Amino acid sequence: MTGRHPWFGTDELPPPARIGAEELRQTFVHAMRDVGFNGAQVATRPLTVPPASAAELYAASARLTALLRRAILAAGRNREERMAALAVDETLHPLFIDDRREERHCACMARPDVVIGADGPQFLEVNVGGAVGGAVHTHVLTRTWRLLHADGPDGGRLPFRSHSLFAERRRLFESVCAESGAERGVALLGTVRDLPGVHGTRYFDLEVEHLRRHGFAAEFFEPEDLYHGHGADGRFRYPVGLRHFTVAEWRHHGIDLAPVRRALDAGCLFLAPQTAYLVSNKKVLGWVSEGRPWMTGAEREFVRRYLPWTRVTGDREVVWHGRTYGLGELLVRRRESFVLKKAVGMCGDGVLLGPSTDPAVWADAVESAVREEDSVAQEYVEPGRCAAGLTDGTEAGTRQTTIAPLLGPYIVAGRPAGCLVRFFASGESGIVSMYGHGALVNVLVSS
Repeated sequence: MTGRHPWFGTDELPPPARIGAEELRQTFVHAMRDVGFNGAQVATRPLTVPPASAAELYAASARLTALLRRAILAAGRNREERMAALAVDETLHPLFIDDRREERHCACMARPDVVIGADGPQFLEVNVGGAVGGAVHTHVLTRTWRLLHADGPDGGRLPFRSHSLFAERRRLFESVCAESGAERGVALLGTVRDLPGVHGTRYFDLEVEHLRRHGFAAEFFEPEDLYHGHGADGRFRYPVGLRHFTVAEWRHHGIDLAPVRRALDAGCLFLAPQTAYLVSNKKVLGWVSEGRPWMTGAEREFVRRYLPWTRVTGDREVVWHGRTYGLGELLVRRRESFVLKKAVGMCGDGVLLGPSTDPAVWADAVESAVREEDSVAQEYVEPGRCAAGLTDGTEAGTRQTTIAPLLGPYIVAGRPAGCLVRFFASGESGIVSMYGHGALVNVLVSS
């Protein structure tokens, strides 16, 4: 896809008043210190789209997340049946709580990955849970753009509209505390070992400070310090927790999960709960794409509109563009039309783009995916392009360019909560991740 896609609109936000290129870059370098940020180049304006485009993006994100939640809950009467339907390793899901709270809160936080295809938004996957990356980046970038434009020529009226991720999470925590009749309190649980290039705790402290400013008791815990959260009576002092980790990551680091289990048993509800990591399994995306018996005609049409053709791998026949194929044969013959993804993975791990993968490597990966039934195949979508401004802090290095953004709209309790934008300064498309792929970050707002 060439040219600039009309979904992004034509309005270009003017640069902040009375600030030069180096001051702008340094403003973001300072604001994003100790959270993991590539400040060699920064955007000169947020990605601004028409209100109708932003509304479509958030509405479709919320609806698809709700469909995925329904799909996993319908896959079995209990957690054991749902894990069996996904053929997942039960040892990677040791932190379940009671079914009622698991089911109620399993999709309370989500961030899809979206590109703008020929007809508009196309959802490549939906990341569900509290450990979804980019949340702090989205909060800080949005806040910084708001501050930079607050003293503009319109007497403090911002030239764009945005959402606050931290505010929406705060409202979620407040609601959960109220439901349980508890005082407002949140424990943030994570580790800097999961954050490449980050050494201090500012990544977590920013949200702790936000919560405290709004009347919450809040504290950050490294896993080894979680025992400090228990009171003299053995109960956990915070009714709600924010789970900044996945089991696989912590096992990779050799972190003991026993303190988390103890805190759960002592009354802390860590959001999102364990079932969230079943909702985010890409096989569920494949189920919804293929259709489930309970889906209505309107739901099937919605999926056809917003979700690229996605199928769980296996030795089976599929229908693609009106014709029946053996899935493995189709993927090998039409390599350039597909992406292969492990059902469980993050940060681009386990993803192969057919158009840019060596045919022999692709054929081997397809054979393995069909045999192991551990992946999904998805029709490749070439991302639409939009205008962007970039600077390295010098006037000579300040330029207008065209990028292929990957959008990450956050949905919290069904509500819009801000949107992360990842892209390559070169304008190329590909596997876009902040960690290990050199992507830059920005946020999306509406005009």
